[in-house]
Amino acid sequence: MTKPPASAARSVPESIAATLASEIAAEHLKPGERLTEMKLATRFEASRGSVRDALRLLEQRNLIEMNPNRGAVVIGIPLEIIADNFAVTSTLIGLACRYVIQQARPDIIHEVEARHDEIVRLAKSGFTPPIEFASALGRFFSIMITSSGNRTARGMISTILTEASWEAMWEIPCDHLTLDRQREVARMVQAVWNRIEIRDSDGAEREIRLFHESHRDAVLKQLSIRRKQSIDPARLVTFAQADTQTGQTPDLESRLDRLEQLVSRLSQPTA
Repeated sequence: MTKPPASAARSVPESIAATLASEIAAEHLKPGERLTEMKLATRFEASRGSVRDALRLLEQRNLIEMNPNRGAVVIGIPLEIIADNFAVTSTLIGLACRYVIQQARPDIIHEVEARHDEIVRLAKSGFTPPIEFASALGRFFSIMITSSGNRTARGMISTILTEASWEAMWEIPCDHLTLDRQREVARMVQAVWNRIEIRDSDGAEREIRLFHESHRDAVLKQLSIRRKQSIDPARLVTFAQADTQTGQTPDLESRLDRLEQLVSRLSQPTA
């Protein structure tokens, strides 16, 4: 018998649901598997009422479905849901970054730079265990989220990052698996920092989205191999790439054009 982890912030049903969600994410509980109230009540040393409430929570999170004939049946976490979460998260972090740049607090900008430096240092020093490398990335982006001052965005990101779909990625690491990949990721983080440093909100947001797109693709590739599943390409949102000829993003080119026009007007003799 296994009691769910004790938590002052969680009720018994919430703790049971969290444990089962983690097991579904890790595919210890597989799609199509039945969850019976009696067995779960015995396992968690809980009442059937608490188990029933936990199952309702899992149903609300679309991890199980309640079948009139079979009871609770595991749905699992489709690759499409993981892809969707990447798209939403990258958008919210990009928004948070805009707030950081707009507010331009020196202490926060300095902290973002320090966390960027940590990632670059790890990539230069040799291979880092994937979870450790991912944690450094998390610290880089989390400072933007927590410092943005946008409580709505912060709450939405927090909700997504505590979903079982994120645990599905890291039960067995799905990205940052080689030194070359870690160095590639460090270059993308460098690109984000370069935009923040010059207070380029559009460019920083685009680089953040491109980073998450790359991260998403690496994760989905590994999960597809492991699960022997494919994903609907229509759920893979893509973002604007830099111009292949100029190396500049379209928005940056537009800003340069406007700047050139402004300089031209200012340089004209006044009447």
